[in-house]
Amino acid sequence: MDFAGDDYCDAHQDESLDVSSVEPTSYDQFFIKFEVEFLREQEDDDDDEEELYVSRLESIIKTGIFQERCDRLPHNNLSWHNVTRMLHIMEVPVDRQPMILHQICNFADRIANEPYNRNKKILPIKVYISLPVNYFIEENESSDVTIRPANELVEQDLEKVKIEESELGSDFVCVICMEKMEVGSEATKMPCSHVYHGNCLMNWLGVNRVCPTCRFVLPS
Repeated sequence: MDFAGDDYCDAHQDESLDVSSVEPTSYDQFFIKFEVEFLREQEDDDDDEEELYVSRLESIIKTGIFQERCDRLPHNNLSWHNVTRMLHIMEVPVDRQPMILHQICNFADRIANEPYNRNKKILPIKVYISLPVNYFIEENESSDVTIRPANELVEQDLEKVKIEESELGSDFVCVICMEKMEVGSEATKMPCSHVYHGNCLMNWLGVNRVCPTCRFVLPS
């Protein structure tokens, strides 16, 4: 993967995962193994231009295991909260979470509804995430502020704006849902000036008070 490339996320059903330790329950559940690879460019004083660029990258891989009910990951407000919690534990920066959150929820929804999974009580999922970063988070260092919903009164006071092509461009998207924001439509602006679909932002702030673009923190 090129260091300057985008974040990458892959989720797939992995029957090779050991689920023998999972306690049986009356409800179906996901057994999720996360593998997050943080990539950064090495400080290299060597001026040898023939050295391959990939050799100047170093990485740290963090892994984690989670269990969650199958009805709590497909797209809804509860799934946003659950996946955001997992990504926070895996130290994925909040401004990188929206795209990854949608991919995981979409995949969970798809495999939970596959006919061949209907009689399975445990669905094993492996999630691999690759993130180019400027620095590595130390072992005991927190990557984000505490996940907490925004204050409802603060949410209600957020400015409503009209999308103008001259200001945002014709291809401007809401980074929460990753869908285009239509020129002339109404949107909601954070105090940091970042703009999102109103419903998307309210759902996000109901889980996390941090702007998903710049980490501006609203009062809780």
